[in-house]
Amino acid sequence: MPSSVAIVDIAALFGPAGPARDATDAALWQGLRDTGAVIITGHPEADRVDARARAMLALFDAPEAVRAPLFSRMAAPGNAFWYRGYHPRAPERLLQNDFYDMGPVDPAPGPALEGMEIFCEPTPLPDEAALPGWAATMRAYYDHMNAVSQAMIRSIGRSAGFDEGMIRARFDGDHSTLRLLDYKPGAKSPVKGDDGAELSAGLHTDASGLSLLWQQAPGLQAQGPDGVHRDIPMVPNAISVHVGDVMTRLTDGAVPATPHRVLASDTARRSIGFFLEPALTAPVTAAARTRDPVPVQDTYGWQLLETFARRPNWSEVFRMPVAG
Repeated sequence: MPSSVAIVDIAALFGPAGPARDATDAALWQGLRDTGAVIITGHPEADRVDARARAMLALFDAPEAVRAPLFSRMAAPGNAFWYRGYHPRAPERLLQNDFYDMGPVDPAPGPALEGMEIFCEPTPLPDEAALPGWAATMRAYYDHMNAVSQAMIRSIGRSAGFDEGMIRARFDGDHSTLRLLDYKPGAKSPVKGDDGAELSAGLHTDASGLSLLWQQAPGLQAQGPDGVHRDIPMVPNAISVHVGDVMTRLTDGAVPATPHRVLASDTARRSIGFFLEPALTAPVTAAARTRDPVPVQDTYGWQLLETFARRPNWSEVFRMPVAG
């Protein structure tokens, strides 16, 4: 197995079908199969990634008076929203960070299930006068990463032998998440690594289809199929790509999700994740077993409700879904 994560120029994914795109598909597929992650460069507007990322992370330096109205109702019961917005660190969480989540401009409705409206909430934004241009930069980055991740998910689907139209249909709906993360100096997860490493984010996989991650400082590691934890290197204007649980389900295990973690540090660490998610009404069962019409139990919205209802800190907000 390679000792490091592959760096792949994905410019050809934004051009016509042909040998160049086929070679890029193969390089991405091999990299993900070998180490569980790849670093991507060469996509449209790649030269703007670092500047946009640093501008977005200014939210964590804003005064409490700017951030407090964005807090989730989990932290501030008087606020309006549960799901989107700012979530301060909770000591019991596997990931020891503050984070802020942005969703789509116009969230599409999900299946008619109790609690589904929470996943369709708009995103609370800081006052424009306090952070001029910040919301526009966030939206530009969201749109940029959405375009890149859509191209990536189709590439992976082609390599796995699945119909490109099927993969595209699952992810055409706009329900993805852009997340800013802030780890304080010395932040430690309650769980250590299997090798005894101190972690600020314990080993986990993401519930998304794909995760596109940017880091301001080192510390992110991806675990390959061989069990080795490999460092995600710092590369200017580059993004690391990790497969999420949804893609594993859609491909019936052909594309395994990427376990990853963050090493603890005595210095602050900030990062950004874009999580490509299906529409709430899209089926997330294996493609070969997709039913028509799609039962509500097969949808991404149903899966989200089940996931959150099982989490102790959300159990009073969400109940296990029940089909009507």
